[in-house]
Amino acid sequence: MTGKKNKEYDEWLATIANTRLLYNTMNELETFVDNHSIHNNGTRRCFGSLQKMRATFRDLLVEASQMTENNVDLEFLMRQYKKAWNFFKQNLSRRSEPQKVALELLLYCYDQCAADVVGKRKREIFDEIMEQCIDIPFVVLMLLKIIPGYYSKEGDATDMAYKYEKALQLLEKFTEGKTMFNLLPAITKAREEKNKTRLTLLYHVRNILNTFEAFISSSNIYNASSYIKQNFVSFDLEGYWNECGGTLQYTAFWEINHAANEGTYFATYWHKNSENVLTGTQYTMFLLETDDDRLLAYIIHPEAIKHRMKGQSYGDKDNSWYITEMPEENNPDNLDFMRFIHSDFWQSRLNLTRVTSSTVSECYDKWMNSCIINKAFGHLEYVLTPNLYAITQNHIYLPTDKEGEFFKIPRNPNYGFDNIQFGDNVGIMKMNGREYIAFDELMIYIKTSKRELDKYGIEIVRRIE
Repeated sequence: MTGKKNKEYDEWLATIANTRLLYNTMNELETFVDNHSIHNNGTRRCFGSLQKMRATFRDLLVEASQMTENNVDLEFLMRQYKKAWNFFKQNLSRRSEPQKVALELLLYCYDQCAADVVGKRKREIFDEIMEQCIDIPFVVLMLLKIIPGYYSKEGDATDMAYKYEKALQLLEKFTEGKTMFNLLPAITKAREEKNKTRLTLLYHVRNILNTFEAFISSSNIYNASSYIKQNFVSFDLEGYWNECGGTLQYTAFWEINHAANEGTYFATYWHKNSENVLTGTQYTMFLLETDDDRLLAYIIHPEAIKHRMKGQSYGDKDNSWYITEMPEENNPDNLDFMRFIHSDFWQSRLNLTRVTSSTVSECYDKWMNSCIINKAFGHLEYVLTPNLYAITQNHIYLPTDKEGEFFKIPRNPNYGFDNIQFGDNVGIMKMNGREYIAFDELMIYIKTSKRELDKYGIEIVRRIE
């Protein structure tokens, strides 16, 4: 066992050094491990004993984890790398138009609706990739000539910015128009990566494909929403907040109210002008605990729900992500959020302080009662009342506003309705004088007009069958 492990550490360290997997230059790697003779002597001579190789690899393992937000296990990654390279060398290394093959691989494995564009021989190869659990991000980046062979000795990677963009343009082309986003936030996040290396690119490609897969179908959206719900966290945030330390320095402030569901809030941004007009925009805010125990705020613009109802994709203005340290108490007085992903619309920092001064609170109350109120998107404010009444083998039942009457909804798998269960945020949503059947986890909102009900096969009945 010791001999096998010794050989693995020797092989892994050599591959990490020669392929510039974690660092773009040999000098950067040598500086990190504090050994400046690797370029002349190789890893075997520099780390001759099992103990030294193990210690060095474990240092790199921790570094790889930190470079990828604690999402990469370097030991597992190295085994994936070798397996992917052996398969690639045998089946795909001589293919003409490798970038086209990379796109076809993504289409076949992640978008079955477009899988018919792939020829028979390629389908057989792609089937083998999935059957053998070959890591697809590795294969894609090998096809793009961004990640070299497992035993390669190409030298320093001096053009990683160009290679990053090459990979992201392919992924942008692949994902375009297929999800609820104009541009997947994971692609934007990847473009913002400051430490552009082969390892971080590999991490981002995997994250982009996982995000795409989560939003490609109603069932996947439901599963992703259900997973996110498990990470919702609730705090006592009710009341006034502002961005000037809780004082009355500016005429802008926030009003936060709890929504019906755990971890969900309405956050209204108010601003008073010199003409005593108080303008407010009500955002929906979700609070989640991240994998590294920080607090993530997902904030949705009121126009976002309108876009979803019209089947339009989310743009930059529709939503944003902010992150901060997890508060130690349930009723924090300060939430210093930093924007998580680039945006041309949302501010970079949101440093909220709870208003505890009675003088400031009374002033805000006075403005609310005496100013001219202008709700810029008031027609898009909504109330969603979860009221799932019954689930049978074939149907879902929701009460209408008439006593003893129900919406009878087929559990159609095409819309993800077959996944619905008690506890889901399913009910009646009222907005701008109109009523909708809302499937919040699926992001589906059905107007209760006869035409829309007929489209989904929904009937109005007086008994449950």
